[in-house]
Amino acid sequence: METIQEEQKVNGLERSQSTSSPGKTFKILSIDGGGIKGLYPARILQLIEEQYQIKIADQFDMICGTSTGGLIALALSIKKPASELVSLYQDKGQDIFPNPTNKFDKAIQRLRQILWGGKYKNDSLQNSLSELFGEAKLKDALTYLCIPSFNLTLGMPRVFKNPHLNGNLFKDADITMVDVALATSAAPSYLPIHQINNALYCDGGMWANNPSLCGLLEALDYFVGDGKPFSSYSILSLPTISNPTGWTGESQKKNLSLADWKGKILNPSMDGQAYFTDFFTSKIVNFTKAKGEYLRINQPVLSAEQFSLIALDNTSDAALKLLTELGDQAGAELISKRVFDSFITQTKHQGVQNNV
Repeated sequence: METIQEEQKVNGLERSQSTSSPGKTFKILSIDGGGIKGLYPARILQLIEEQYQIKIADQFDMICGTSTGGLIALALSIKKPASELVSLYQDKGQDIFPNPTNKFDKAIQRLRQILWGGKYKNDSLQNSLSELFGEAKLKDALTYLCIPSFNLTLGMPRVFKNPHLNGNLFKDADITMVDVALATSAAPSYLPIHQINNALYCDGGMWANNPSLCGLLEALDYFVGDGKPFSSYSILSLPTISNPTGWTGESQKKNLSLADWKGKILNPSMDGQAYFTDFFTSKIVNFTKAKGEYLRINQPVLSAEQFSLIALDNTSDAALKLLTELGDQAGAELISKRVFDSFITQTKHQGVQNNV
């Protein structure tokens, strides 16, 4: 069937789509990585659940999440309320990313990050995840999942998935959600590498900080298209708040050591990947044979003072308060403009199909 290509702006947001015959839509929620900045999308999701009186797992066929977004995705897949995730960031964030207040302790923490041991231990994170997930495994998810990480042992990307018959995928069934959350969020120099069985993993943000493309490929591979259960797909992509990474050219020295890079070493990789994925996905949906739609929620416009509080590990009271307020404002505005209606006014068509 001939496909008509369209690109629209909806409520100020870029909504890219291709249109064809009507049918069942495979709905995907994608959540970026970003450390404590996950409080921002978590708060938006809390407002959605409360406004529409729904659980996210009942509305989306697949949830994709990287790093902190992976933690959110895993929790939502077993119907943990988004409000519980907001509380986790607000109540446990300072235990997971302790921020020293005096210059000496800050210097020691920076030296740990650069020279030995990494900036943080993950004891508090692991304890918080154990409280959140208990003994839950990937096979317990009520939605399909794509959780990116990076396999250091093989030197290649890794996407953790719950088992499903569509792709005959079962190898991850008994991996615990705690392990997957630790694997996807092990940001180099911030948190320890995580081992699952005999493989070592680090943060999925190294290659898929915006995991939308992972979800799109999974959907087209197994779920959407000719001879498959769904005729179309729809992707809702939630960012965390990225920090400006542009550098001045005149005063910046060019030969940088690891110490010179400091905390800037991850940002260009993670932000660049997120930008490229957003750009690529917004274009590719116009060329897929199956009908598709991709909606990326815009980041808020912030002042320089606000940006100074935003970092993946800044858990000061002021930073947590700001992230919560930004999530409140974004969620309320998007709800008032009915941006989410097409994603959540109808429940998903089927649950996870597996025989585990």
